[in-house]
Amino acid sequence: MDSKSQHQMKRSLREAFEYRGCLICQVLDREESDFMATLQYQAFKEEKVRQDVVLANGYCNFHFHQMARMASPTGMAILTKELIDVEIKEIERDSFGEALRVDCPVCKYVGEREESCIKEFRDFLSEKSFQKEYEATDGLCRIHLKRVLNMLEQSELHQFILASHLMHLKLLKVQLETFISKGRSTRDFKEEKDSWWVAIEKMAGKKGLKVF
Repeated sequence: MDSKSQHQMKRSLREAFEYRGCLICQVLDREESDFMATLQYQAFKEEKVRQDVVLANGYCNFHFHQMARMASPTGMAILTKELIDVEIKEIERDSFGEALRVDCPVCKYVGEREESCIKEFRDFLSEKSFQKEYEATDGLCRIHLKRVLNMLEQSELHQFILASHLMHLKLLKVQLETFISKGRSTRDFKEEKDSWWVAIEKMAGKKGLKVF
């Protein structure tokens, strides 16, 4: 990752402190949305970009439906028509299996950015100021916690992440208990109002996250 991309990733991680949920999932959500917005526009306007998507046999199930909500009906009609043209040719050439393999460009991009984000997060952990700020967040989801721990092996940072995760779980448990209790009363919700959503992401990661 070049220095510009590295700086951008550091800034993205810092900005994620302002939101609830897994820090890495938050960064990926924003980058995924920005990339998809650009890609759907370019695929509609630029023949080369659209052909790259066609060569990949379109998008995976999740990202195809996401694109359908972002792109214009005409843009999706043009893309799917070209994908159908390819599929017809594959059947006629008796090589239909080729058309069934999808190399989703969005999945590929998000996977690359996820790797960069996890590595940058690991490097950030050596900074005491980052550790202090991290403790004040909701931490990481199970998926990203495991991947970060695998990078750290047995070390002080490994123990720090585990201790922080335990603290985050206990705090979230209290928020969930408060949410459940207030759900039976008329009292206003505070920080616990998002606890149910944070808990889901804590267990499973963001929607559409690939687990390897």
